[in-house]
Amino acid sequence: MTEDVKNQVLKANANFYKAVLTCDVGLIEDVWLKDARAKCVHPGWPMLYGWESIKESWKAIFNSGAPTDIALSDVKVEVSGRIAWVVCIEEVSHKVGDEIQTGFAQATNLYELSDSSWHLALHHACPIPIPLSEFESSKRLQ
Repeated sequence: MTEDVKNQVLKANANFYKAVLTCDVGLIEDVWLKDARAKCVHPGWPMLYGWESIKESWKAIFNSGAPTDIALSDVKVEVSGRIAWVVCIEEVSHKVGDEIQTGFAQATNLYELSDSSWHLALHHACPIPIPLSEFESSKRLQ
């Protein structure tokens, strides 16, 4: 994998998280593969199939309010031909009342190269139900 290809995938991944953080429906549409092969699992949700159901899910999420922050850690990229995947830990913060609450999810984002651009074909995020202190300890062991 060349550094250029890796950087293209990381840019597509950054655009995905920028769209989520800013509740930008136009950018989320630019990022995703727009056909029946697209799949998405939001934390705690069942699998969504096809771009139309995925788009509607993001609209519903955006209407409920943007996260105050999304920080990624343990980001790893692999590329095989026209497919690439990024695995990472999402640290997502939301304002709830007067407090900022933070949750963690393990995410896998699968990209496909089409029309010379990397498009998200699968986003799968599942909650990590462990205290932050345990998460930090597990990172040190790697």
